Formats: sequence, C-alpha cells, structure tokens
Amino acid sequence: MKMILKLLIVCILCLITIVLIYFVGVLIYSTLTEFKPVQNEKITTDKSGIQTIPSDGELSIITWNIGYGGLGKEMDFFYEGGEMTKPSKSQNQKYLNGITDFISKNDSIDFILLQEVDFDSKRSYYSDQSGNLHSVLPEHYKILTYNYRSKYIPVPFLNPMGKVNSGLVTFSKFSVIGAQRMATPGSYSWPKKLFMLKRCFLISRYQVENNKELVLLNIHNSAFDDAGEFRKEELKLLKTFILNEYEKGNYVVAGGDWNQNPPGSTIKSIRNYKSKEVWPIEDNYLPDGWNWAYDPYVPTNRDVIEPFDPKSTTCTVLDYFVISPNIKIINTKAVDLGFEFSDHQPVIIKIQLNLKIEFVISKEQSD
Repeated sequence: MKMILKLLIVCILCLITIVLIYFVGVLIYSTLTEFKPVQNEKITTDKSGIQTIPSDGELSIITWNIGYGGLGKEMDFFYEGGEMTKPSKSQNQKYLNGITDFISKNDSIDFILLQEVDFDSKRSYYSDQSGNLHSVLPEHYKILTYNYRSKYIPVPFLNPMGKVNSGLVTFSKFSVIGAQRMATPGSYSWPKKLFMLKRCFLISRYQVENNKELVLLNIHNSAFDDAGEFRKEELKLLKTFILNEYEKGNYVVAGGDWNQNPPGSTIKSIRNYKSKEVWPIEDNYLPDGWNWAYDPYVPTNRDVIEPFDPKSTTCTVLDYFVISPNIKIINTKAVDLGFEFSDHQPVIIKIQLNLKIEFVISKEQSD
C-alpha cells in the first residue's frame, strides 16, 4: 500500500513538474517572440498610380468584422463565456464562403473596411483570408496591418488557440496616396499582454479633386470588461487625430468595430432581436457638426456566450461610422444576415463630399 501511495505521489509531482515546465517554456518563448509594433508605421499598397475622387457622385463604404471566419451562428467563444475555440474545417469554409459571396456581390462598393481578418492562424486553418477576398475584388487596392500576432496562445489548456496572425484590411477602388498603422494606447500587464491584441487604427488617404484628402480610418477598438481605460485612451487619440485632419481641410471617415454603442443611440429600437446597451460613447465626444452613421433598427453584434438563437441571444450596435462636417450622409443600412457567417453584421453607408464647403474651425472645436 505504501509503495502504491509513494508511486502515486511521484506521478503527481512529475505531472505538476511537466505542467510547470510547459507554462514556463511558453512564457519565455512568448516573451522572446512578442509582437512589438512601433507607434506609427508606414504601409505600402499593392498598386501604384493616382486616381482622384471626383466631385460629381456618391461614395459607398462597407464595414464588417468578419470574425476570422470562425464565429458564425453555430459558434460560441471560450473567452466570452462559451466553450469553443474554433469551428470545424467545414464550418470555417462555410463561413468564409458566405463572407466571400457577400463581398463579391458588393464589389461595386468604393471602400470595404474589414476587421478580424486572419492571414496565417491555426484557428482558421492557416488560410490567407485577405488574399481570398482580394481575388473577388480584382479592381480594388488592398492595404492591411496586423493587430494580433502571437506564435502560440496556450489557452484554453486542453485545446489551445496556438498561432494567430490577424488584423485589419481596407479595400478601395481609388489608389492610396498614403497609409499608416497608428498604434493605440493601453496594454495589459505581463504576461497577459503576450497573448492579447495590440490594437491600432489603419489609416488610408485618397486624393480629392480639390487637392484635399479623404482620410479613412479602419478601427477595431478594445473589447472586454477589463478594457475600459483602453477604450477611453483610444477615443482620446482618435478625437485628436480626426479633428486635426478636418482642420487641415480634409474629409474624414472613421468606421469599424467600436466595441461601444454610438452616442445618442436608442438600442431599444432594434427590431426582432433581444437588445442590450454596451458602454455608449458620450454625447459630447465630438463638436457640433460631426455625425454618426448607424442603423438603429438592425443589430450589428451578438453575444457569443452560446450559439446564436434569435429569440434569446442578446444583440447590440457596435459597428458604425463617424463623419466629418464637410461630408453629407445619404443613407446608412446594416445588412441583416442573421449572424449566419460572423458574430457581426455588415454596415453600408453612402456619402457625398461637399467640395465647396468653407472650412471654419473654431478654437473650441480644435481643443
């Protein structure tokens, strides 16, 4: 009996030692290979030439967080209270096919802003999603940047996420005259920061025929309950940047997954779904004249604590645009896909630049 007890204790100690060695090894490896982007990074596009935005027409823009083709209606997500880390390969392909088909059918859109696009990740079977999507948008320019890079994510323990390479992609019918990755403030402490997103704005610039620029920001701001201070700092940086660009006389559009409700939104106006409020942006965040473009009737995000059930899953509005005063919003529409292919839904806006507007910026506006 004593021998059996001793053997059991030795086995337990050996198991504990192996687990400790595993986690220590992961921490050392992840620290040495940590993704450390610079504050501002110039990004090159895949084509050259200048195509000026004309004055006599509308511009259209889509934003969509595609959830790396891994968060369709059958999925939940372990980090937000569910159990799953990734779909089966066939599910992943079904979601990507649906996303690609939607983008293909909307290839007339001038600008397409996508978030959570995987480039080489275990959770999406190492596919190049940006390349696949670009194949159905041959007339569009493409720029991309990473906001999530990790050689190995060790959680959940029994089914780790492994390698992740993911980020933001902007497709445009107009050539890019300048693009940059702007890192946003805020970071988790070590070791958690090793396995979390390094968030940023993907900024692209386009020539307008009055010698001004259209400045387009693709954003994916901080989520999760413990990221409140990060969201405040992100909004502060965004405000400073877009007010400065408008003061130069440029046209500014920022769109994407804000992970907050827009100012003044009435989430209860959402139809056919159970709704909830999520950290609304303050009404006085921007000066008068700036406009928020969102659809108050169709949710753009659903909880992923469980697979999607239209009768019980809570939904909200997290995906939308902010527009500078020198741009007219023609219409805004969220496309209800029933969360079939992602935990987010696409939003489309049509706008028109006011090329004759006089740019009068008060000191109060620029503060």
